[in-house]
Amino acid sequence: MSAESKYLRAPLWSLFFLLALPSFAQEKTSFPFYKGETITYELTYQWGLIWADAGVATFTVGDTIVNNERYWRFSGLGVSYPKWNWFYKVNSLYESYASEDLTSQRFVRKGYEGSNIYDRDYHVKEDSIYYRIQDGEDFARHGVMERKAAALDVVTAIYYCRSIDFNQYAVGDKIPLLFYLDGNYYESYLRYSGIEMWEDPETDEEIECIVFKPNLIKGTIFKEGERMEVYVTNDDRKIPVYIETDLKVGKAKIHLIGGR
Repeated sequence: MSAESKYLRAPLWSLFFLLALPSFAQEKTSFPFYKGETITYELTYQWGLIWADAGVATFTVGDTIVNNERYWRFSGLGVSYPKWNWFYKVNSLYESYASEDLTSQRFVRKGYEGSNIYDRDYHVKEDSIYYRIQDGEDFARHGVMERKAAALDVVTAIYYCRSIDFNQYAVGDKIPLLFYLDGNYYESYLRYSGIEMWEDPETDEEIECIVFKPNLIKGTIFKEGERMEVYVTNDDRKIPVYIETDLKVGKAKIHLIGGR
């Protein structure tokens, strides 16, 4: 595998961090999440006729003070189940810092997924994004990107999406997306699918949900196009409760298993 192809590959565990996607930035005065919020998901992977629970991811909301200013601190930790480690062992931390209006300020991704080891750090300045990428001992890169004001990292994007007012959109509308990852910018969108009732398979409880489909970028894991469906509670919290997506090999389901 060339250094370039390794640099651009999208690991399966990134599913956890594409639960939701943002619109272009706009002023926000209140949010459906809070300091201390913790939400946990389980990922189930289909391979042929077999469905297997592969691992869990936990998202937490905190804050910190930088130069006397309050910043959000968002974290996502994905860990594979021990019974899955023989096939694809994962311990992956995604962390981002954002100003109070959810402007991305820093993004960190480190850990390992299978045989891939990575340590990536992005610092957002007034006009530029400075980044450092170290994928094990085989690939290292430092660089500078021109800053685009609307771009978010993938973790801040999750929380920004929960702040979108879907009432202003009609079924079928596209909401534009711009985010930075792996030293590049990516433009995409999510398509609003409307309001549906979703039944929790564990409790049989029916939950009214906002449904949308992100337009996925072609890569080594995902099929290109609107092949992921996301269900978000249609209430003040707007919590993603269920995601299902096609992969190049098999399918994956992600569902909420706990939180506060």
